[in-house]
Amino acid sequence: MSQMNAVIIGCGAIGPIHAEAITNSDAAHLYGVCDVLPERAEALALRYGCRAFTSYAQVLADEAVHSVHICTPHYLHAEMAVQAAAAGKQILLEKPIAMNVLEARAVSNAVRTAGVSCCAILQNRLNPCIEAAKSLIDDGSYGKLLGIKAFLTWKRTAEYYVSADWRGKWATEGGGLLINQAVHMLDLLYYLGGEVEAVKGHIDTRVLQEVIEVEDTAEATFYYKDGKRGWLYATNGYSEDSPFFIEMHLEQGVLRYIDNKLILKSNGEEQILADDMQCSKSSIGKAYWGSGHAKLIDQFYQTLAGHLGSYSSLQDAAYSMGILDAIYASSNNDRREMIELF
Repeated sequence: MSQMNAVIIGCGAIGPIHAEAITNSDAAHLYGVCDVLPERAEALALRYGCRAFTSYAQVLADEAVHSVHICTPHYLHAEMAVQAAAAGKQILLEKPIAMNVLEARAVSNAVRTAGVSCCAILQNRLNPCIEAAKSLIDDGSYGKLLGIKAFLTWKRTAEYYVSADWRGKWATEGGGLLINQAVHMLDLLYYLGGEVEAVKGHIDTRVLQEVIEVEDTAEATFYYKDGKRGWLYATNGYSEDSPFFIEMHLEQGVLRYIDNKLILKSNGEEQILADDMQCSKSSIGKAYWGSGHAKLIDQFYQTLAGHLGSYSSLQDAAYSMGILDAIYASSNNDRREMIELF
């Protein structure tokens, strides 16, 4: 099989996860890694036996490079994606795909104009529990979905924020908890719950007031187009990184995604339908990130190679970006905000 030459842009926390996924795909080849810190690029390149770049422009000018994985700080995502599209590179774009809907629209327009493909990294959709829940909701086995609620309680310390000067600032992170840690929950509330019409929410800084200018806590009510409602509570001020919790209330049962398991409660009985940890093969990264990176990245390359398959696109990320903007606006304006898509 012909393999696509991939370069990872940004060798921080998530870069090695992408490197591992690329090396495990028979449709892709890790051609190189790139970081403005030479020692970081060289360390990851040595680990995987590939080239080390320190210039993004050099990567885009290299005709041997077929695709780029953008794993940089948030404020660089949209600009780098637009440049990659103009250079004719296929793109894998880490969350958030941009810092707001306006930037996301620019990325979408650039990708469409260039005729390239862009995979939005929404890897939690591929967690076995989420796949099983989505299937049950879509096939109507237990009736229609009546309501959904989600909780994310993680831990981010002062040390985490001061370790990189772009974190904790509106100008470079685009927000705090919502855009960084909870953005996947926003996506799952749409992916499992359906189209969202509006939200009313509030953000606050409860723990790290002396460290960051953005939020560490948020809550929101989701108003779905079919009339149901959903709820979100999230914080990164907890004492540990707990697994996601999502509850889906169906007409004939309740699905609970808890402790990395999907549990169905129906007719007074409970059964475990799926277990994420039994399917996880990743030896690096954090368990609460989920194990979907490798599967999603391989799906992207397999699809480009002409095999049957699909991957999460920019349009799949449209709702999470719209919801994100709307919660921030709602908190500022103290009113319900409609979802704007790109």
